[in-house]
Amino acid sequence: DLSVHILEALPDTNNHPSTSYPLILLLHGFPELAYSWRKVLVPLANAHSGYRVVAPDLRGFGRTTTKVGPGSASQVQYEDALSSFHMLNIVEDVSSLVQALGYSSVTMLVGHDFGSLLAGHCVIAHRELFASVVFMSAPFEGINFPQAISRDIDDETKERSGASLVSSITTALAALRPPRKHYTSYFSSPSANADMLGQGRKALNDFLSGYFYMKSGAWHGNSAHPLPSAFSPSPSITELAKDLATLPEYYVMPLYESMPEVISRHSRADARDTTSKYEEVAESVYAVEFARTGFQGGLNYYRSTLSPPPPQRIAQLRALAERRVEVPAAFISGARDWGVYQAPGAERKMREGVCSREGGKPGMDKEDFVVIEGAGHWVQQEAPHRVVQELVRFLGKVKD
Repeated sequence: DLSVHILEALPDTNNHPSTSYPLILLLHGFPELAYSWRKVLVPLANAHSGYRVVAPDLRGFGRTTTKVGPGSASQVQYEDALSSFHMLNIVEDVSSLVQALGYSSVTMLVGHDFGSLLAGHCVIAHRELFASVVFMSAPFEGINFPQAISRDIDDETKERSGASLVSSITTALAALRPPRKHYTSYFSSPSANADMLGQGRKALNDFLSGYFYMKSGAWHGNSAHPLPSAFSPSPSITELAKDLATLPEYYVMPLYESMPEVISRHSRADARDTTSKYEEVAESVYAVEFARTGFQGGLNYYRSTLSPPPPQRIAQLRALAERRVEVPAAFISGARDWGVYQAPGAERKMREGVCSREGGKPGMDKEDFVVIEGAGHWVQQEAPHRVVQELVRFLGKVKD
């Protein structure tokens, strides 16, 4: 039911369309598109002996469409069923795309932002399909054991399970003075899509321009570092909430403000032209696409993570929960990206407990945890040459 739009690149020396090159697959985040990989597609394709590099618009984004009737496609609505946006369903989208491209394996899977979490689920659910993985900007903590799967887990485990933890932190953030809320809770709300689209193209342009700028390495508020609770083996909900409240407001927001209101207030306070700080052409591409599709498809990814799993996915989640990443793994981020540290302890858990080195040894090699100075959250767009350099280095290591 899915028509997938892709951007792809082949080596410049490719004179034979029938030549088969190893496949690299790039998964974008939010609010992004396949277009966010534009600066790395061709350089990656020309690395080593050549690769086929493919970046899809994921379900609910851009030019990828779902048929809702004979010959028709429609914007995703808040009222639509969430099951198609469950992470494991998107995993099946990815594996089906690999097959449709004519491949039985992927040399390197790369995911940025939400795409990083998706990439982690892909390599755990389909170990045989992916030879290596690179997480970008969002550490992958493994597949959680959902509370809904078992009624037999003890009270302490329930209290620390994903759904309970989010609910407890939501309550604790709202109790702070001033009261706060987590951005994922806002993204899951019925009003977020309309808020972010705004009234007219200028409002949308201003929001996206400010949002991209505030999460980039250029914004003064992005001096990212681990939060104190990351060093506690079992921080309390109160400790976590107080730590999270120190994050930039695009992550932990005032309770009664929308994301565009947060961005607008900071843009005014900065008293600068944020549009000139980011690529105007790129911003216009994002604005045109999201004006056409809306944000709800991407927002449903967040709603799904905060919702009980579909009943048909419970057995699969039980089988996958707590498995480790068993293929060589790397991580790349900007040094000024709070995404690395927004979940206290996630980065350490990924490096030490979830990922493997070449040969199946536990833990990620130190050299494969890469932080690029000066770059923020949009690292493959802000520092494409360094990102390509690190991806090619990791590819060479995996190949040898």
